[in-house]
Amino acid sequence: MHEIITDIAKLLKDSTTLLETEIALETFFQNVIQELLQSAFKQVDLELVHEYKQQGFEIDSVPCRTLQLSFGIVEIIRHRMKKAGEKSVIPFDKAIGLKPRIRQSPLVEMKVAQLASDGAYRKAADAINLLTNFSLSHTSIHTITQKIGGAIQEWTEEIPLQDETPQKDKKKVPVLFIEGDGLMLTKGREKKRPEIHRVQFHEGVEYKGKQKRPVLKNSQLFESTVSSEEAFKRTSLWLEKTYDIRETIVISNSDGGSGYGKDRFHQIIGQCQRHEHFRDTYHVNEKIKQRMHFDKEMEKKTRAAVRAYDHDLVDVCLTTAESRINFNDEKASEYLEGLNKLKAYLHRNWDSLKPMTLRDLPVSKGLGICESNHRPYSYRMKRQGRGFSAKGAGNVAAIISARKNGTYLKALTDRIPDFLAELQPEFKGAVRAVLKKGRHTPSIGVKMGKIANYSSSSSPMGQLVKLFK
Repeated sequence: MHEIITDIAKLLKDSTTLLETEIALETFFQNVIQELLQSAFKQVDLELVHEYKQQGFEIDSVPCRTLQLSFGIVEIIRHRMKKAGEKSVIPFDKAIGLKPRIRQSPLVEMKVAQLASDGAYRKAADAINLLTNFSLSHTSIHTITQKIGGAIQEWTEEIPLQDETPQKDKKKVPVLFIEGDGLMLTKGREKKRPEIHRVQFHEGVEYKGKQKRPVLKNSQLFESTVSSEEAFKRTSLWLEKTYDIRETIVISNSDGGSGYGKDRFHQIIGQCQRHEHFRDTYHVNEKIKQRMHFDKEMEKKTRAAVRAYDHDLVDVCLTTAESRINFNDEKASEYLEGLNKLKAYLHRNWDSLKPMTLRDLPVSKGLGICESNHRPYSYRMKRQGRGFSAKGAGNVAAIISARKNGTYLKALTDRIPDFLAELQPEFKGAVRAVLKKGRHTPSIGVKMGKIANYSSSSSPMGQLVKLFK
């Protein structure tokens, strides 16, 4: 400890600015941590070698292995042991759970995938190179991210199937919201643009903090780049695993796109107290705006009539708009066709357009969250010169969803063998042996003292004092 303090003092003495001091200290502390860990590993390795020698093994070689840990690069010098008739073994690697040709620790891979799910692979590489004393290429980060994302997708589908919770012990809630929507990505290497199909459920909205910030209660996100059917399947498995909704009012919402109709929601819900489906208000207004752009006044009135849920007034607005079309206009037929399509759309979805306030529901908020929650996905994977294959986008999206759901670490430790590797008993035994050898009683030095004499030098005590002088 005194040597470390001395070295720090020398660094402080030789530095002229705070920046120079901090740069020097950063490198110094990284080196100290690495040297200490290397020394500890070396002692453990020697204990393991001793145990293997007692079993008839001999030292074959002393290879060096470089491992990238979250706090830096560590070079591990350990022994390879051999025995006649048996395959050679490296006791340290076996005891600590290190597989051949693995350079990054599980924690490094976990953090790398997190970085890559928030930004481009090259940006993640820049961040690692800037904030750590080791580097990773963007191709290595891509490989790690795809491995972890694929494992999370498999875990998401398998875990609900292994659940054996009795129906009576599952969660019961008065209201459950389910929404679905698709997010089209930028075209990548494939001819068809990949699409992220998303389904999300939650138990409502609660307000937290002094500013009463709205937060979704127990929100869970599921996605697929294969099809909306697969996204709904994953959602269905987790709904069944988590809830007993036989006495629950289920409220669903979508824009009515292909694969997101009311029937698709009804299939995954099953038996419930009541199912109310809504057509997303934003998309309804966009549809009206698109079809009635030629008549702004009637467009506004039509939107107001839909909000009021007045079917007769909607018909009046559409008829009025039709009568105001100038048939001498070259686009008159286009306007008329748009009105007919809008009329059919509103008639087809009329039941789903009924406002929440008119449906006798115990809640008044909680809809429209799926599209607003596209941001973590769209920010990562849309535009900015980024292109994804369907498989690659699915793996990145799976990491984003797992992080949002709070299942990221659980999925990794359950699914990826490297995250499950346990320290073997022989490793812990070697560590105990190192600790025993390292125990010592610190020196307290020479104790100084004297005999107090509060009487004359001729007294017995005074005579005793003279003898020790």
